[in-house]
Amino acid sequence: MSERRVEVDGDLVRRPAHAWTPTVHALLRHLHGQGLEVPEPLSYQPAATGDGGATGVEVVRFVAGVAGKDAWALQATDRGLRSAAALLRRMHDAARSFDPPPGAVWAFPGVAGESLTVLHGDPGPWNMAWRDGLAVGLFDWDFARPGPAMDDIAYALDYLLPLRSDEDCLRWHGFTEVPDRSARLRVFLDGYGYEKDIDVAEIAAAILARKRRTCEEVADLAARGIEPQRTWVADGFLREAVEHLAWFESNLERMLS
Repeated sequence: MSERRVEVDGDLVRRPAHAWTPTVHALLRHLHGQGLEVPEPLSYQPAATGDGGATGVEVVRFVAGVAGKDAWALQATDRGLRSAAALLRRMHDAARSFDPPPGAVWAFPGVAGESLTVLHGDPGPWNMAWRDGLAVGLFDWDFARPGPAMDDIAYALDYLLPLRSDEDCLRWHGFTEVPDRSARLRVFLDGYGYEKDIDVAEIAAAILARKRRTCEEVADLAARGIEPQRTWVADGFLREAVEHLAWFESNLERMLS
């Protein structure tokens, strides 16, 4: 299988497509119709039959804004953090009314639980489009699947608080001083409009469960020959993930207290 390639040509994005792409395109059309800034699907070409592990190709409309590594400094502010949470809430609310097409295929099975919606599946700041310091759009929807909103919230909190060492916060996550994760947790949940009383132990358990599941999903994608996960695993991702999980479990209570 060839490496994952994404090509941007003006306002068009050409990227690898998979068996779940038609379902994701249906979701994106629904969200676009609800006024969400998401990639507008334009075309889908499946892989040729019998073409080994090759992917197809999709073309979507580019969502304008700062993204990728340049987003880290923007999410480090309370204003940016609150906007990311509010964007995720708007997406979850809009996705609740999505009616999947017959024979819908997702990258991963849906997750059972309360407050079901359709999850983005990878809602880190790098997959958000930022304008004027605010998160305004979401792209890279390959890992969308039905599930409880908390699954996406937990994933986002892992990176947005962030639950990393103080050194990594300053080196990689856009902070000029060590962040107060507990305060940022409350800013995020307020921006999201979190209706329940804040139970830090419950939220910490959700984050830990999501983190473990992310490792399982990376291993699953790699085993299916999907890039870039196949390369990540070949380069030692799972070994590093186990080491980080051990550190995470030992430090989670300290970071959220």
